[in-house]
This record gives sequence, structure tokens and C-alpha cells, in this order.
Amino acid sequence: MSISDWQILETQLGSRHFVGCDVRNLTGRVSTAIQEFDPAVLRGITSSGRVYQLVGPRGWSENGRYLWERWCKVNDITSYTDVTAESLAERP
Repeated sequence: MSISDWQILETQLGSRHFVGCDVRNLTGRVSTAIQEFDPAVLRGITSSGRVYQLVGPRGWSENGRYLWERWCKVNDITSYTDVTAESLAERP
């Protein structure tokens, strides 16, 4: 799964998620919790086993924002933090 206009967001529960836009059809995308992330190649594996490839510069798509907000409501997420910069600085 390749996503553009991406961010890494951490919920108040401590789970981190890729949020962005699916490059195939430009729909919003929110991953399950990130289990592994390699900032050198911008690739991560989530709890569902899906591999996400982050494409292009980080950003914030309207489709991604909409889906993230809906996902937060459904999952009772009341706060989150953008940890993109922190995640990119981490080394595996």
C-alpha cells in the first residue's frame, strides 16, 4: 500500500498510525497500529500485516483528514499528536 500526503499520528492510547492518501485511487487511508517503521526507506508494517510505503513529502490530504476524523470518532479517540518528525528522526 503506497500513500502520499502522509503523516504519522499517535493517539492518546499510544498507538501510531499512518494517515494519508492512497496513490492508486486518491482515497483517504488510515492504517492499523504501526508495528515496525524504517524511516530510512519510509516503509512500515502495521498490526494487520500490511506494508505501507510512504511516497513523496509528508503532508496532509483532505481525504486523509476526513477519514482520520471519522476513524477517531468510531474508535473513541479524543486526542492525538503528530509524531511525524519524531518518527523520521528515530532509527531502527
